[in-house]
Amino acid sequence: MHVFRSVGLAAAVGASALLLLVGAAGAKTIVKVGGVASPTIVAFTTTPHTLSVKLDFDFSTDVPDTDPATVKQAEIFFPHGYRTNGALFPSCDPKRLRRLQGSPSACPRGSRLGSGTAVGTSPQFHGITERLKVDVYNARHGRGILLYLRGLRPVAIGGLVDASFVPIHTRRWGYKLTAKVPAGLQKLGSGIYASLLHMTTKVGASIRVHGVRHGFIEALACPPGALVPLHSVWSFVGGGSADGDGYISCGPR
Repeated sequence: MHVFRSVGLAAAVGASALLLLVGAAGAKTIVKVGGVASPTIVAFTTTPHTLSVKLDFDFSTDVPDTDPATVKQAEIFFPHGYRTNGALFPSCDPKRLRRLQGSPSACPRGSRLGSGTAVGTSPQFHGITERLKVDVYNARHGRGILLYLRGLRPVAIGGLVDASFVPIHTRRWGYKLTAKVPAGLQKLGSGIYASLLHMTTKVGASIRVHGVRHGFIEALACPPGALVPLHSVWSFVGGGSADGDGYISCGPR
């Protein structure tokens, strides 16, 4: 939960993000996902603990020297066992954040959930990469996640990914993040598509409400070394998709 262009960049992220690229004909895009939750919670308690969760997404292909396909949508499924408190946090208005080009002043204090980085490229400029800063904000009273990406070199780019983040009720999954990349953010220019190579986000915010501190992400247990599943589905421009399956570990593996 990822895309960039000369005027704007969207990622997902991602996260998000969620960036894009049209790969060489016949090349299959491969997505690797993983994460770490910290700190570990050794003993089960009746009091939820605030967790920080770092997610990593890596994109490659099965053909050497080709870039991944351009992402148009990302769906990321999170497991049961965690609780999110987005309804307790202030919400950032995506229109205002977009209008003020990602300025922190666009969002109310307490709405920023975390940060990250992304690395993108383009098949037309293979080998030249751009590193982008990612800011993560709460939206729609916890039912949305905003990711604003910003890069300065080799070109100045920036843009917003507005993703839904909702609880779901399946046997395996507890939350789903869906990030649709706007068509206008899938290109650097005419016929020049963007590609995400790597993205990392870390969310670990907390807020005090009526004298009690609450984390955006909380859990009752996170035993050292425990692994919980993470699933993602990526849809690409021009058709095709790829699944990315991995784990969030409690503490370093």
